[in-house]
Formats: sequence, structure tokens, C-alpha cells
Amino acid sequence: MRKQRWTHRCRLLPWILIPGFVPVTASASRLPHAGFLTQLQFTVPDTSESEFRLVNGLVGFIRAELDSPVVRLTAFVRAGTGDDEQQGAAEMLEWVLRRGPCWMGPGAFREALDRMAADLSVRMSVDLTAITLRVPVEHANQGVRLFSGVVREPCIDRPVLEEFQLMPRPPLSTVPAGEIQTVSGDIGAALDLFRSRLFAGHPYTSVVTAAEVAELTVDDVERFHREYFTPTNMVLAVSGPFVPPLFLRDVDQRFGDWERRLPPRLRNAPNVDLPLRETHRYEAEGPQRWIVAGHELSLVRPRDLAAFEVMNFILGGAHTDSRLIQEAGLRRGLANDVRSVPEPNVRGPGTYTVRTYGTTDVTQDLIEVIISEIGRMRTEVVTEQELSVAKEAILNSFASRFGDGHRVATTFAEELATHGGFGGLVQFPERLNDVSVEDVRRVAERYLKPDRLLVVVVGG
Repeated sequence: MRKQRWTHRCRLLPWILIPGFVPVTASASRLPHAGFLTQLQFTVPDTSESEFRLVNGLVGFIRAELDSPVVRLTAFVRAGTGDDEQQGAAEMLEWVLRRGPCWMGPGAFREALDRMAADLSVRMSVDLTAITLRVPVEHANQGVRLFSGVVREPCIDRPVLEEFQLMPRPPLSTVPAGEIQTVSGDIGAALDLFRSRLFAGHPYTSVVTAAEVAELTVDDVERFHREYFTPTNMVLAVSGPFVPPLFLRDVDQRFGDWERRLPPRLRNAPNVDLPLRETHRYEAEGPQRWIVAGHELSLVRPRDLAAFEVMNFILGGAHTDSRLIQEAGLRRGLANDVRSVPEPNVRGPGTYTVRTYGTTDVTQDLIEVIISEIGRMRTEVVTEQELSVAKEAILNSFASRFGDGHRVATTFAEELATHGGFGGLVQFPERLNDVSVEDVRRVAERYLKPDRLLVVVVGG
């Protein structure tokens, strides 16, 4: 059984974590007009117009974006913190990647980024890693060289390992349900505590301890990089103000000679053994109480995806007409912000959480509203107006994923890396059109678990 893990890693934003789950953050003033639309229209662009393949099997997508002053390069790797055999190996690699190529050194790498006005980001989830370099077009050639060095030649040696092992780490929480522990107070802390509780002992746990890091070896981290960072386990996204065939020469020069190797077979993670409803309370300074209430989200079947997105939009999407905002905010005046956030994973369980905040005297009322509205979503049929508004907003957000060259290349690359194809992406608009009120209730009954809610409350 895997132990809990903790790390300073950057998390993907909840609404862009998994391709296919559509970011919907419409404000009240931008919501579509009510009125049932019998057919919404959008066609996904042809993937073949952007795809390229190097001789070693590395696949990518390249799009010209002539109005942009920068070149963006992203590598999506099919592996994350849930795939390492030794706890902490993936977390250390994520940290190492940010330090630049081994042949350059972290100080010189940071100076080069500053000199070029470039920036590097590394985002590692449980089953996917995204490495992105954004560089002004006048430094594009040097940017490709640095990007290749980050991906292919990170510095994994004994001094770097010892530096990682000396980084401070918080103690692992062992407070039983119902007892109180003092922590820092904000929604981020509440989410971290929620995830550490829900995934305790699971491969997707978000905590790595000092004891586990002390057991790491250079071989552990090198093996993780060597096995998963290969041309056949990676997809590139490239965009910028260039002529694609000419810029591909630079990409091929830096990546084309990379040895072709097959990665290990990707494993699925087990489900979480959900307890009956329980609450954990943590003391923190300040008058606010931050609340996260949720449960494991089982793998969402492709045919359920559109209906699931509609259901989530109606229940707690980031707009003022959601049921949670209407009940907790407008009718009862308990909170200004209550939203439901699905964070699915592809090879194992994700989370479905409702996030809100309020003063001490309304905490229990907020929790009761969350439980009630989730239960009502499972038992009551939604209206045709709710369905119409949700469909149009979701389709508009889906279409925005193809709004420019950068988003097209990134969407295609992430979809291929995550799902291995484009069937779900291409079929999503049609499946969204076909969603009925009965479908929304069906997916609510299947995926929402109000009797298994884990509630975390952080605050004074």
C-alpha cells in the first residue's frame, strides 16, 4: 500500500485538468439566453492539418499564430505522481525539470530565461506531466535547444538529490475524524487536507513524507525519467509566428535523434474505499471558515461525459444561476461563492468537490445546503430551461478551446496524450446536443454520492 505524499508541486487548474471536461466560468451577464435550442453547431478542426511525426515516433501538433509575439512549446508526458515505483521519485523529477538542463546548471538557466524574457512551467498531475516553454520569437532557436535540454537531460545526480532531501516538509496529519488541528487557513489548505484524507494510502495521495524522501536514490529518479520520458510516450504542441515546415527543422534537430523506447504499460489505479459521511475540522486564524465537501469521482464513461458536464453546470458551475448559488447565496444569504468542481483522472479515481466559505455561524447551514442540493440533483428532473442554458454555455466554452493556433495545438496534443485518440473530442458537440433531462438525472445518480461525503472545514 502506498503511503501519503506531500510536495510543493504546481497543480493544474481544476477546470482544465482533463481534456474533454469543458471549462465553464460564465458570469451572469454572459450566460446564454434561455430558450431551448434544438441543434447547436460546432465542428472540431481537422487534426491532420496540424499533426507531424518524427522518425523516432514522436508525434506533435504545430500551428502558426502570426499575431503572437512568442513561441510556445509544450511536451505532454503520459506519466505522473501516481506512476512512480518509489514514493517521491516523480515529485523530485518535477522539481528537477524546473532547474533546466544538466549541462547548463540552475543558475545559468534562470539567467538565460530572464535574458530572453522567457518562462518555463512544469505541471504534474497523477497521470500526466506538462512542460511548457514560452519564449519571444527572436529567441526561438535557443528556446527549442533549452526546451529539449529540459525534457531530455534533466540533472539527476547525488548533490541534487541531497538538496531535494533537505527541503522542509510538514508533518503528516494523523488527527482522527472530528478532532481539531491548527493549520494555515485558506481554500488551498482545505483542498490539500481533503485530498490527503480521501487518498490516504492510495497511489494518488498528495503527501510525501521526509522519511520517504530520505529513502530515494538517484537510480529511482533516473529510472522514472528514463522509462516514461521517451518519444513514444510524449506528444508535443508547438505554436508561434513562424512558417511551420521551417520551424519543424529546429524541432527535428533537437528531438529527432532521441532514442525510441517503449514505455512501461500504464497502470490503472484502484478505487477509493469511501467511508460513510464524516467531517474533519481544522483551526486557523481569521473569521472565515473554508469548506470542501466531496467524494471520489469514479471514471466517467465517454458516453456520459456531455451529460455529466451539463449536470455539473446546473448544480454548481461558476455562474449565478447554479442551484448551489441560488439556494446558499440568493435565497439564504449564507455565502457569495459556492461551486462544484470535477477533477477527473483517466486511469484512476478523481474527485468531485463543492467549495465555499462563510462565517462560523453559517458553517453547518452551508454543509446542509450542499448535501441537500446534491441529493436533489439525483432525485429531481432538471427543467428544459436549465438544460438549454447549460448546453449553450458548455458548447461556447468547448469552442473556445480552438480559438487560436496555440489552443488548437495544445488541445490536440493533450487529447492524444491523455486519451490516445480524438473520438471523444470530435463527438462531444453531437453528444452534447443529444443530452436529455433524463440523461442528467441518470449521471447524477451514477456519479454523485451524498451519503459518502468527506467534509473538511478550515477556520476559526
